[in-house]
Amino acid sequence: MTGIRRALILVGLTPAIMIGAAIPASATFADTAKVTASIGTVKVAPPASITVDDYCLTKTTTEKRTTYTDPSTGVTTQTGYSSTTSEARNTYNEQSTVTTSEADPVDPNTKTSTTVTKSTDLVVNLSWTASPSRGVSGYVVSAHPYGGPGQAMAQTPATLTSTGSRVTAYNLDYAATLTVTTLTSYGWTAQSAQTARLSC
Repeated sequence: MTGIRRALILVGLTPAIMIGAAIPASATFADTAKVTASIGTVKVAPPASITVDDYCLTKTTTEKRTTYTDPSTGVTTQTGYSSTTSEARNTYNEQSTVTTSEADPVDPNTKTSTTVTKSTDLVVNLSWTASPSRGVSGYVVSAHPYGGPGQAMAQTPATLTSTGSRVTAYNLDYAATLTVTTLTSYGWTAQSAQTARLSC
């Protein structure tokens, strides 16, 4: 009796399954739904009003050594020494060392040698107007040798809009320009135009 009931249930369900499969679905891929969204635009502004104060400083060191040579033994002894240093602005990169020697007019065994060394540094002070963009996290100052790709030289926080450096004036050979790049907390950046070439 149980077997017969099962058979009748299967017979009754089979047409229902076949009919259900034949009915098309009410939703198709052609159905559309309108979605509205607005995307805000973000523009990062580079620093403006960049001011460069660059000049050369030449340090001059003068050393004097007085020696006495014993005519009987040939032994030379230093009998005096002095050194002075001064610094002044210069219009070019001056790097030199010159030594001169003079015999004492009274005692020819006493001589004074003078060595003058000149060494020039390039001093660069840079300032700029803060970027008005939101989320500014800092600034990067880059040097561009021969006006080419930049090399980061200094980084400041958002609250600091100036920096300075003193390097050997040999760097003038690279004819470098400078840029300042705005950094943001969301990763977007904006670089300023390149300054004029650094010079004395």
